[in-house]
Amino acid sequence: MTQNFLIYVVGALLAAAIVAAVLYWRYPWSRPRGRLGTAAIATFVGWILCRVVLQLSNGENLDVDNPLLLGLSAQDVGSGVLAFLFTALPLGLASARAEPAHRVVATAAIAGALAILVDRFI
Repeated sequence: MTQNFLIYVVGALLAAAIVAAVLYWRYPWSRPRGRLGTAAIATFVGWILCRVVLQLSNGENLDVDNPLLLGLSAQDVGSGVLAFLFTALPLGLASARAEPAHRVVATAAIAGALAILVDRFI
């Protein structure tokens, strides 16, 4: 196991824990029916998948902070986009299918934004 892989897993676990905590604390809609767990697992999977794709495509150079975008890199944004996508799909297509779309999108947006924020500082 390489040191980079360990950092990726710890970062993904940290992001998933923060997503779960913030959703539980500030967005009560996400508590029932495992929505909170779906968002946390989706954040973890999206984070790891983003790193795997970057490793396989030799895209480590995407981790360059851009001062014009609040210090965000393409890698930071990629992990947030995948966290958003992997949260929105299972909620919107399965577990929260009968719920209003704005709640599903809000939950996915919170997960994506927090994944970007955590990735920015790791």
